[in-house]
Amino acid sequence: MRISTSWTNQLGLNAMLDQQSKLSETQLKLSTGKKYLTPSENPVAATSLIDLHQNIKENQQYQINIGTARQRLGLEESSISNATDIVQKIRELTVQGLNDSNTKTNRLQIANEIDELNKQLLGIANTQNANGEYIFSGFASDKPAFTHNNNFQDFAKGDPDNSQREIAIGPNGRTVTDGDDGESVFGTIDPTFPPITPGINSNINVFQAITQLSSDMKANAPNRFSLDDLDNALVRLDTVRASTGARLKALDDQEKLNADYILDNKSTASDIGDLDYAEALSKFNLQQISLQAAQQAFIKVQNLSLFNYIS
Repeated sequence: MRISTSWTNQLGLNAMLDQQSKLSETQLKLSTGKKYLTPSENPVAATSLIDLHQNIKENQQYQINIGTARQRLGLEESSISNATDIVQKIRELTVQGLNDSNTKTNRLQIANEIDELNKQLLGIANTQNANGEYIFSGFASDKPAFTHNNNFQDFAKGDPDNSQREIAIGPNGRTVTDGDDGESVFGTIDPTFPPITPGINSNINVFQAITQLSSDMKANAPNRFSLDDLDNALVRLDTVRASTGARLKALDDQEKLNADYILDNKSTASDIGDLDYAEALSKFNLQQISLQAAQQAFIKVQNLSLFNYIS
């Protein structure tokens, strides 16, 4: 078999190019830190990495959702706490006003103070978050939960949506409601108001109950059953506040589970797709030696010719 000089040169060139290609590939892996540069190197590993990265992204979004829900629920919890303090203060004034030693003037002064507290309470019911959303208006968060007329004698729903917003905080349909609608917290509006009879409806709207209380106080005829309305309002506020606290606790627990899951997925993805630098550097050094050997062999083969030995 005859081997031409050009064929010999091509074999040597191919050997050098092959070693150079392997060296470049290893060098690129060292620079990127990836074990595989293309899915074709290991299709099974590539598929696993896609799934793992998708899981990580989903759980990172859950963490963002948890932060959003925590902000809303934290604001709700704080608002309900302030509302409870106001209703408690109104109750104390009511007890004071029910005392028979009060004159009509005394009760008028108490009623005026109750009116101011009722305005503060309404402001809390229409609390807005940093995004301008009314936190007690459900899906209709661009509208206040409650409105009133100019003389502060007629309250109404601000046309909010009584639905509670569900937000995904974890896999497998794990959700939490990120707020409560106004009537669940402050009681149901009575469309026939005014007037109302104190102590009859346990779920009467607290603003209407307080307005009726103030009206009776101004007429120097306070009704002791107004205390029942206030007590029912306090129980309702405490119940919602406890529910809010439970949801905040659930957010904390789920946040930890998500963080652990993200960490596990990142660790697995690292095991599958991250480069072993010690192994890669050793391989890189060997490939450099192989390339140098191929280059030296090519030079020597080029010098092999019968003409070099003809004198």
